Amino acid sequence: MPDDHSSAPRDLSPRARGEVDIDVGRSASTLDGSFDGSAERPWHSWERIPAEVTVVLEHHGCVPRDPFVAGATAPRTRRRGGEVFQRAGAWAVDRSRLVLIEAIRGLEPLDGNRFRPSTPWRLGVGSHPFVGEVSERSGMVPVDVVTGTAAGPDDPADDADGPEIIELLPGPVRRQLLTSVPEPEVVEEYLYQGSRRDVPQLHEAGLLRVGGDTMIALHAVRSIKVPRRMTAAEAEMALAAAPWHVQTLTARLGAAEHSEWTSFEQDRAIGANEPPRLTGGDPGRRALT
Repeated sequence: MPDDHSSAPRDLSPRARGEVDIDVGRSASTLDGSFDGSAERPWHSWERIPAEVTVVLEHHGCVPRDPFVAGATAPRTRRRGGEVFQRAGAWAVDRSRLVLIEAIRGLEPLDGNRFRPSTPWRLGVGSHPFVGEVSERSGMVPVDVVTGTAAGPDDPADDADGPEIIELLPGPVRRQLLTSVPEPEVVEEYLYQGSRRDVPQLHEAGLLRVGGDTMIALHAVRSIKVPRRMTAAEAEMALAAAPWHVQTLTARLGAAEHSEWTSFEQDRAIGANEPPRLTGGDPGRRALT
C-alpha cells in the first residue's frame, strides 16, 4: 500500500459496453457493527493458523511468499453420529494461484461442553493456478455512506446481525465484485480493526469470490492519523468516513491440483481446544462481528 493516501479517488469498475448495471444500493458503515478480539484466536486469521499446520503447508509449498490477500476460517465444532470433530480452513491468493485449505481434526470430551484434540489436523489443499491474463486494479475510493446518522427502513444497518463485509465497501467496488462473480460458489472475507492504546486507527478488509473458473480477490486498507486527545468514539467516526485504498485481482482458474496431508501432533498439555499460538501479531487487532 502506498504511503500517500491522498491520491484522487478513482472508480475501480468502469462499466464495459453492454454490461448490465447492478444496483448495489447504499453502503453500510463500520459504525453499524462491532469489533471483538477474535482475530487473535487460532484460525481466525492467516497469521493465526496453528504452528503445527503452518510447518506442513510451508514444507509442501502452499504458503505464498508474497500473498496478495490471505485469510482463514474460524473453527467450528460438529457432530456426526457419535463422532465430534472440528473444521477450520484458510485461503490465500498470490499473483499466480489461489490456494484453498480445509482442516479437520477429531475431538474427545473432557467435561461439560469442553473438548480436546484426539487426532492431528487432516489437511485437504486445493491449488488453483491462474491461466491467461490476470487483471489488477488499485485506487483510492471514497465511502458513499453518511456515518453517525439513524438508518432508514431499508438500510443495511437494519440487519440485527450487523452488516456483511461486502456491504461496507464503496458502491463502485461492490459493483465490480458482483459483476465479476455474480453467483459465487466460494466466498471468504475478513475485516480487522487495528488500534493503538484502544483508539482505532486502521481497517483492513480481504474478500474472495469464486464462481466457475473465475476468481476475484480484494485487499483494502484505510487509516487515519489520531491526534493526541482524540477519543476512541471520535476515531471510530473518522475511520468510518475515511476513503479506502482498494486493490483487486481478477483471474481465470485452471485445473486444480488436490493434495492431502496430516499436521504434526499437537502438545496434549494444551487443553480445551487451544492450539499453539504463533509469536508476533498485533495485540490491538480485532475482527468484525
